Amino acid sequence: MTGMFDMNWRMSYPLSRITRITRKDKAQIGDMAYYVRLEGEETSEEISEYEHSNIMARPLQLLPAEPGIKALRAYADGGDEGIDKTPVIAWALCFDGSIRIVTPAGVDDGRMWRDGTGYVEMPDGTVHAVGELDYFSFPTVAAYFRHEMAQRKQLAAHEQSKAEYQQSKEALA
Repeated sequence: MTGMFDMNWRMSYPLSRITRITRKDKAQIGDMAYYVRLEGEETSEEISEYEHSNIMARPLQLLPAEPGIKALRAYADGGDEGIDKTPVIAWALCFDGSIRIVTPAGVDDGRMWRDGTGYVEMPDGTVHAVGELDYFSFPTVAAYFRHEMAQRKQLAAHEQSKAEYQQSKEALA
């Protein structure tokens, strides 16, 4: 299976024609430029970070998943908290070498995970990370949910701390 990638409204390329992807710092701090070189081309085409992410997440091979595996997505919206569960129908070996889940909505449940990772519930009820460098697993969905909510609270506290620091820095200036 060789996927197609739409570079822009004028061009589509099979992934099999990509010979090299490079990243270079731009003049402004923090800005990155990505360039893709295609087979038979003498120059590289600049692509956006979004396009780069899409190329890297393209599946090269699909492997069927065991029935009963579910993708999990914890949510906390206002006072409403819970977990969405979606059946995993396959595993995708992607262009960047990562393994991603495939649900009826597509690779990564039809959207990128918040940070390129996700969690699945196995048929035995355990929960395992997919795409993590640091491997996480939980004995139950409830344990996974508690972990997710704790991570969100910690992130919110960090963001609040950063905002307070920035305000005090501006007040001293």
